Amino acid sequence: MKILVTGSRGFVGRNLVSQLHNIRDGKARNYGIAGEELTIYEYDMDSDPAELDVYCRQADFVFNLAGVNRPQDASEFMKGNFGFASTLLDTLKKHGNTSPVMISSSTQAALDNPYGESKRAGEQLLFEYSRETDAKVLVYRFPNVFGKWCRPNYNSAVATFCNNIAHDLPIRVNDPSVVMHLVYIDDVVDELISALGGREHRNGDYCEVPVVHTITLGGIVELIRSFRQMPGTLSVASL
Repeated sequence: MKILVTGSRGFVGRNLVSQLHNIRDGKARNYGIAGEELTIYEYDMDSDPAELDVYCRQADFVFNLAGVNRPQDASEFMKGNFGFASTLLDTLKKHGNTSPVMISSSTQAALDNPYGESKRAGEQLLFEYSRETDAKVLVYRFPNVFGKWCRPNYNSAVATFCNNIAHDLPIRVNDPSVVMHLVYIDDVVDELISALGGREHRNGDYCEVPVVHTITLGGIVELIRSFRQMPGTLSVASL
């Protein structure tokens, strides 16, 4: 099986590619996927566009994890989150490749802001592509994702809090009572690999990660601070 991962060096992409490599190399055998048959195509923003053409011709499954969430200008949301998806799907259509396509969206797609609008446009583009080509599509509206290789001050508040508290830097919490819905990156990767095998979790038109953690913003800060204090107190935080 040939797998294309766009946004392969981003937070989710890097974790997914790492685990796909583990499967390919026989280090992760619990997914029921023959690792020796895997070929992984990695594509990111600085890749040669000619590579995308080759990969779209050959791919048996596409994970589109490319996108932007902290551009310098709001207009870049649509270019990064809708524009690339359009290019990807046009390239697949050019080669008559109707392999399954997964797209990384966000629960913020329901909001009327530039980021949400760009994600929603990408979703609708994929649904239209499915109706036109009869290809299977998987639209994941992720809540806040946290875990290893997450960049502070970019990917998530959890990463920012961990970084700042660990380095005794100030943090900013406007409303500690705000409820956060979080998914752990390893659970995200497990779900995406399940989707690769046709075992995705669906909820209506969308797909979802089944394990979601709910906690207030203040609760997150309190928990991380308790981790910071563990070496001095020799106590383990209650999880």
